[in-house]
Amino acid sequence: MTLSEVARKAGISRATMYRRFDSRDALIGALVAAELGALERLLTGRMRFADEPRQTVYMLVREVLDANAHNEPLQAALRIDGAALLPLLIRSGSAPTLVDVVTQRALAHITDSPLAEKLTPDPEAAVEFMVSAIYAQLLSPGLYLSHGQLATYVSEAVVRE
Repeated sequence: MTLSEVARKAGISRATMYRRFDSRDALIGALVAAELGALERLLTGRMRFADEPRQTVYMLVREVLDANAHNEPLQAALRIDGAALLPLLIRSGSAPTLVDVVTQRALAHITDSPLAEKLTPDPEAAVEFMVSAIYAQLLSPGLYLSHGQLATYVSEAVVRE
């Protein structure tokens, strides 16, 4: 999809779109950056309750799944031009994937928290698993698995009490 098509679907002029973004890749980059910021704010808010590990992980996963499902710009980007996001999701060479980036940003908040010592097998693997499960659900929403059920499965898999 071209920037002109995005502008038309968004109900703004082509000139406005081109003033804000040099290319379709710049638009995608801006969308990804905005989404990462929103997810990071959600994470930092939830980390206040890190002394309850299983509930913290459950709520983090559930809230991110719900936020993604109700995020109109993100859902529209996936419907209209989801293929443009594939290079961000597929490992190729040494470039980090979106899962890698989100995992590292999440670990920056989790590593020194009380939650870290409760994650199994270790914080890095646990967070990577959580992020991967969330992205799998974002890209291919379950027909039979609710957000609550997935959050329960993830929290049971990565938290040791």
